[in-house]
Amino acid sequence: MEEKKYTARQLAVLSLCRLEREGKYGNLEADAAIKKFGLKGAEKALYTRLFYGVLERKITLDYIISRYSDKPVDEMTYEMKNILRSSVYQLLYLDRIPDYSAVNEGVELAKKYERKSAGGFVNAVLRKVAANGMPEIKRGNDARYLSVRYSVSEQICGLLCGALGFDEAEKMLAADLSQKGVTLRVNTLKTTVDQLRELLEENGLKCGPVPQSGFGIKINDHVDTETLFSLTDGLAYIEDGASQAAVSLLDAKEGMTVADVCAAPGGKTVSAALQMKNEGVIYAFDVHKNKLKLIEKTAEKTGVTIIRTAEHDAREPRPELIGVCDRVICDVPCSGLGVLGKKPDMRYKELDGLDRLVRTQRAILEASSKYLKKGGVMVYSTCTVLPAENNENVSYFLENNKDYSLLYEKTFYPHRDGTDGFYTAKIVRN
Repeated sequence: MEEKKYTARQLAVLSLCRLEREGKYGNLEADAAIKKFGLKGAEKALYTRLFYGVLERKITLDYIISRYSDKPVDEMTYEMKNILRSSVYQLLYLDRIPDYSAVNEGVELAKKYERKSAGGFVNAVLRKVAANGMPEIKRGNDARYLSVRYSVSEQICGLLCGALGFDEAEKMLAADLSQKGVTLRVNTLKTTVDQLRELLEENGLKCGPVPQSGFGIKINDHVDTETLFSLTDGLAYIEDGASQAAVSLLDAKEGMTVADVCAAPGGKTVSAALQMKNEGVIYAFDVHKNKLKLIEKTAEKTGVTIIRTAEHDAREPRPELIGVCDRVICDVPCSGLGVLGKKPDMRYKELDGLDRLVRTQRAILEASSKYLKKGGVMVYSTCTVLPAENNENVSYFLENNKDYSLLYEKTFYPHRDGTDGFYTAKIVRN
């Protein structure tokens, strides 16, 4: 029996519907669909662009649809919403797809997954979009405007306005939508930055340095991850410049004892091991046992052998490591508002438990500090820009622990630094 064929557009709509019904993570749904249906080449590229594009701009797309539709978006089925979203995305955000193709495909999908008459409704809405383009989004200095313009929840926009002010919040959200490219952490056990950069450029990729570290490469072109991984197999892995800066601050040396208290997926753990030239020991903990395999996989791929993984809740110190570590990586769970550009699911995340999250961060920071020897260094970091999770936590810790001092701190912003939104602080035990 011949296997049923699906188009990239059809699969993108089905994946988006599953995402809304089942609450899965976007990357897991996309990876599963690509693997299940054997998507390759142009079909894989179109599916990926549509799936992540709609996910990234969902609020904006719904606003556009609402301006051209007599039926409210929230009264539509999942199928109807995502057929319209993906079709409008093609009309307004993809240059290479002709309008007639986007409209016709949307109409056919509506006939397939809705009643036959739905084709006429979709045709009417999409033709209005094609003829009139992007409707005006009335500007205002508030979270509502930012939410519609940049497709981020009003709650998150409000938090960013409160932390940064309206103008800076808007610049950050704009940067999250515009920044492209991939940043690599070079495996200095197997190659050098110059050697890997030469290899990448020989294969047609435009590369640049990573200002935040001496061991990174920024790829400025769009590149398919499958192609990238085949080129850099074991020679590098993806890690943002701000994360690399955190490991640079750690300044781990050969032979040291290091603890990474919230280590999964393991980028900073392995980066520290490379900094140590694979000499010494790193204890890598995570509260989720199943995530330890991610750390072990990256270590194996890069040839790192000094990492010892274990399941552990970082809010309580392990007695055997108290006072014995030269370095501690304390990259705590956070709201994730610094990575909205890379993780579109985060754009709509509910943050009602922020106070509880801050208490957890403070407990982890307090427990982790106990691992340090006198003169030892801890790097505390998050992938968010909210002061409550960053400098306010560090200030609270220092006020209650007089034998520790702050040596350095910095908040990275996408619109200022070209990195993720990120905070890092270097703390020493006196």
